[in-house]
Amino acid sequence: MQNYRFSMEKVLDWREDLEEEAQRVVKEKEDAVMTEQAKLDRMVSESRRLKSENLFKTSIDHLKRHSLYKDLLDDKIIRQRLSLQKAEQELEKARLDLQLAHRDKKVMQKLDEKEHYRFKEEEKKKEQSQLDELTTLTYGRPSLF
Repeated sequence: MQNYRFSMEKVLDWREDLEEEAQRVVKEKEDAVMTEQAKLDRMVSESRRLKSENLFKTSIDHLKRHSLYKDLLDDKIIRQRLSLQKAEQELEKARLDLQLAHRDKKVMQKLDEKEHYRFKEEEKKKEQSQLDELTTLTYGRPSLF
C-alpha cells in the first residue's frame, strides 16, 4: 500500500508560512497601536494636569510659558491622534491580509482533504479488485482444509 502525499504540499506549506507571517504582522501592528494609544493617554493626562494647575499665584511670564506649553501640547495631541488613526488603519489592513491568508490556506487544506479522500477510495477499489480476483481464482477449486 502506497503512502499518501498531497500533490501540492509545497503550496500548502507556503500558504501556511504566509499566514504565520500575516499573524506576526498583525501582532506588531497591535503593539504599535497600543504604544500610540499609551502616548496619547500620557499627553492627554499631562494636558488635563496643566489645565487644572492653580495659575492665580504666578507671574505673567510664567503664564505666557504655561500658555505656550499648553498650545504646544494640544498640537502634539492632535498629531498623536492622527498617528494613532494611521496605526489603526494599518492594523485593519494587516487583519484583512491575515483573513485572506487564512482563507487561502483553508482552500489548500480542503483540496488536501479531497485528494486524500480520493486516494483512500482508489486504494479501497484496488484492494476490492484484488480480493475479487483472488476469490475468482479460488472459486471452484477444492479446499485444502
